[in-house]
Amino acid sequence: MFQHKNFLPPVLLETRPQISHPSPGVTLLTLPESRFKRARMDLHFDRPLDDGQSPARTLLGRVLEQGTHSLPTQMERVRAEENLYGAETHLGGHRVGPMHRMSLSLGWVGERFLPSDSNVAEGTLQLGEELLLNPLRGEGGAPFSAAIFEREQAQLCRRIRHMADDRSSWAQDRFLRLLCEGEEYGTPPWSDEKSIAALTPQDCESARITLCASTLTAIAVGPVDHGLLTKRLARWNPTEDAPSTGASKAPGALREVQEAMDMDQARFHLGFRCQPPERAEELEALMLAVSLFGGGIHSRLFREVREARSLCYGISAGLRSMKGIVMVSAGIDASSFEAVRDEVLAQAELLARGEFGEDELEVTKTSMMNDLESMSDSSAAIAQFYGREHLLQLNRTPAERMVQMTAITREQVATAAAQWIPDLVYLLGPEVK
Repeated sequence: MFQHKNFLPPVLLETRPQISHPSPGVTLLTLPESRFKRARMDLHFDRPLDDGQSPARTLLGRVLEQGTHSLPTQMERVRAEENLYGAETHLGGHRVGPMHRMSLSLGWVGERFLPSDSNVAEGTLQLGEELLLNPLRGEGGAPFSAAIFEREQAQLCRRIRHMADDRSSWAQDRFLRLLCEGEEYGTPPWSDEKSIAALTPQDCESARITLCASTLTAIAVGPVDHGLLTKRLARWNPTEDAPSTGASKAPGALREVQEAMDMDQARFHLGFRCQPPERAEELEALMLAVSLFGGGIHSRLFREVREARSLCYGISAGLRSMKGIVMVSAGIDASSFEAVRDEVLAQAELLARGEFGEDELEVTKTSMMNDLESMSDSSAAIAQFYGREHLLQLNRTPAERMVQMTAITREQVATAAAQWIPDLVYLLGPEVK
């Protein structure tokens, strides 16, 4: 059993999920855990970001949640959830590497807390199935209600149109579009307002049919019945192949883009490219390097750029491992742009040369292990962990990951950082020089 200092992780951190295949193209990961009051199940459907249907899938999720064949209004659907002692159903999506991952998330109270005849698990699974398979149709055999479709389409267009009101989100969207221009990852699933406005109900129905035929990965955590879940998922019969890994462009010279917007605090982004890791040890070294670089108050960027030099209001670094992108984000005064850029690049260079102390690496490992240890208190975090492990084909337990992380040396961390290639530095600020 792994032991870090005086902490003995709970059994859950050493539990390996039961993996089964209820039908071809369907994978089920189950972690029964009775100490949780609520069960959680996430069903992930993966499609290519660049298959032309991502905008339609984005709108589809909003339309489907408004009602189903047997529950034709959102109020009736919510009431049905309440009658199942607060069951939850939600459909949404985001980009993961080259994929547009649509996820149907279900939640329900464990049977041992309810009357024997409540049957909430079966009822919640039925609601989830109906949401995808039996949507509310429109008049004359139309795929969807015209009024609902037009309302949700208009609301999504309005939301996209006003994204710029959230300066941080707008800056990140612009940064990713520029960083990955010409790659599938550079375009968000909704694409743009024009793409959403051009959609027809038939476009969304075609996207729904393709989605329901896609390979499915389901992750269930908490007081769940493996037999029941297997029986329900055996009804799915995927016929669409899973997306393949998308290609990334090799960066050349560091690009700089500045864009003007009326705002007080400028938003700074800098993106590095790196090779997506293929082995667990490479991934752990890369994650430690990113955390040491900008993963919290222990990091180089926080201590040097914010605290020591007062060049920013806040700064952090994150990793998109499947895409091979390390991203730095900061809130700064526009006049500090060059100083922040230079210091971020300098700190990355120091990491690549191994110019950091063993104490810094130990604090970074402790921080990441604390996150893994606290994960056992959240079924959502557990589902996310095992889902990511399955997606990366690593299939480790948290305890196994802790052991691998502990063994990573400062030389491995430096080697990981040495692979980062600066690609784009972006500033959204009140004025452009």
